[in-house]
Amino acid sequence: MSSVNKGDLDILLMVDNNLDVVGGGKESTKIIVEGVKDSYSVALIQPGKIEKNNIFCETYELSKYKRMKTVFKNPVAFIKYFYDVYRIIKLNRPKVIHTQEQVSFFMVALLKKLKLVNYSFTLIHTDRGLYTKYGKFIKMIFLFFIKELDIFITTTKFNMKYWKQAIEKRYSNKEYKVIENTAGRIYEDLDESRVKSNSRPLVIGFAGRYCDWKNWPLAEEICNKLKSETDIDFQIYMAVGCLDDKSEKETKQMFSRLKENLHDRFKGEINVKFEEMEQFYYDIDIFILTSNYNTESFGRTIVEAMSRKTVALTTNAGGSVEVVGNQDNVCRVANDFVNRILHFYNNEELFENEKRSNLKRVKENYSLNNNLVKHVNMYTNILN
Repeated sequence: MSSVNKGDLDILLMVDNNLDVVGGGKESTKIIVEGVKDSYSVALIQPGKIEKNNIFCETYELSKYKRMKTVFKNPVAFIKYFYDVYRIIKLNRPKVIHTQEQVSFFMVALLKKLKLVNYSFTLIHTDRGLYTKYGKFIKMIFLFFIKELDIFITTTKFNMKYWKQAIEKRYSNKEYKVIENTAGRIYEDLDESRVKSNSRPLVIGFAGRYCDWKNWPLAEEICNKLKSETDIDFQIYMAVGCLDDKSEKETKQMFSRLKENLHDRFKGEINVKFEEMEQFYYDIDIFILTSNYNTESFGRTIVEAMSRKTVALTTNAGGSVEVVGNQDNVCRVANDFVNRILHFYNNEELFENEKRSNLKRVKENYSLNNNLVKHVNMYTNILN
């Protein structure tokens, strides 16, 4: 553990999951660090050690666990984590504390509420969850601690609408910002030579974490209907992230069923490295997000796919609808997805126009520069 000189820290970032853990929030944190480290002194608090330490700022790696969910299950480990956070804040007296996930926010807000940290600083929280997805108890905790917050950030206007309505019933002096996620530096430039040039066979991709709200059974149903109810030439690619043995076992069972039904038309991989996912998106024509209703605060995989010049389809999953931007590409059930796929398959000019439109949309709304400018402007307004 290292530190800057006492009292000299400008920005302290905090995450609930180690930056080695796959997820949009972690990648966004890396982007923030990289974008502001040359202008301001920055430090990061995270659980566990980074195996590939490419985070070029002061980093506090607390606990042996890489996820706060695991830390929380061990009362002794959690108390120590909480104390270490308190000690780091007291030592460095950061001018801005920016929490990226819930537990980190709750800890800092509690320290502030108990006046254990009683100097003046700006507390910012970016909530990457979705208001409609949280249970009643979690919402109550949030609203209790939001009194200590200065700036509340979401990644979509869709999510902000619900949060703002709830917060303004209690508090009237909060500042709100929407800062869209970005796919990251490796997705900034498109290599046209790597873009899939022929729509035959049509390659359809699914990617994301294996969990109940991602609705993988719907993805499986779409694949099976494409075979049983159409005669198109297609292939299915899946890249699934598994965080535990149970999810890996269930993913392998799904892969086995799809392989049995689709044979060589199916290819599935587990825990593909972030750097290798770019090629996955280059190799597909259509990307599909099948998450349950109002469970996606953003939908980072959609931006990644669109940045590689693909068509993106989604369920009415929340923020993903805003990211896709085309209501015609929002589907409810498997038959809707199949019909939309057939629509593009049989209209090649429309297909290509949609791909180009998606690439333009990413560059205008979800670029690295858009994300960094909004963060840098916010920090500058506070620190200067």
